[in-house]
Amino acid sequence: MKRFIISVLCIMATVLVSATDVWEGSHAVDWSNTLNITADKFADAKIGQKIVLEFNVTEEDVIELHSNGVMLPGTRFSHKLYSDNTNVEVFITQGMLNQLKNSGMEVCGKGFTLSKIWYGDGKDNVTPETVWTGYFWMDDWTTLEIAKTSFNNIKWGNYKAIRFYSEAGRTDYVINIKASWDEAGHIADASTMTMTDEYAELNIENIDMAAKLSNVDRLMIQCNKENGNAFNFTAVVLIPKVGTGISSVYSQTSSDSCYDLSGKMVSGNKRGIVIKNGVKFIK
Repeated sequence: MKRFIISVLCIMATVLVSATDVWEGSHAVDWSNTLNITADKFADAKIGQKIVLEFNVTEEDVIELHSNGVMLPGTRFSHKLYSDNTNVEVFITQGMLNQLKNSGMEVCGKGFTLSKIWYGDGKDNVTPETVWTGYFWMDDWTTLEIAKTSFNNIKWGNYKAIRFYSEAGRTDYVINIKASWDEAGHIADASTMTMTDEYAELNIENIDMAAKLSNVDRLMIQCNKENGNAFNFTAVVLIPKVGTGISSVYSQTSSDSCYDLSGKMVSGNKRGIVIKNGVKFIK
């Protein structure tokens, strides 16, 4: 009976997610046939909103998002395509927003035909110090690769730490922070980080992050679920030093979690009907 009442209340509270169309048509993307979106299409975009690319996969390859010839800040280095993929979501960070409004976006890659691009409601806890946010599934030795451009123009001296947020709800998983796969590229692991149920924090006051990232094109976060369940990785956030005048900090809240009508937690990438904070959304 309780579940039935909750379901009824959710249906009564149904809302439609607002969206702004950026482009619609049919464009078969490959490395010599990118789709260019001009900056004016993102005139009303805001930090925290999500950009959704809808497509049909023709070959299992990759999607990359560029701007002005370089990787779009705030994005994964690439999005691997699988035959059952129908969309990719990216969440707008401050760095991404600046680049979109200045230079627009280029959709690159191979193996898919775009049909629509739009942006709309996303996350409400994204701050200017968030360099990447989204939903990335961490399972057995999975690696999230964040474009180096996400850290462009950062004054590292203003920050004391980097927090790596997840929905793991525990501390007994493996996490490695790397700039490259060789020994010199190793930055940190669980033994040198502060581990909490909400995030892993890397103190960078004695690490030259500018030097670590100087000759690479991405920052890598590698996790292994160990004996626990797989989980979503949700954000990379810079933590300011006291007295820098920077005060906003990302807050991981339950508002990020989505559920289907059976009460099962689902990825934020899921389209269709999901429940978030007790409200049913139609995406």
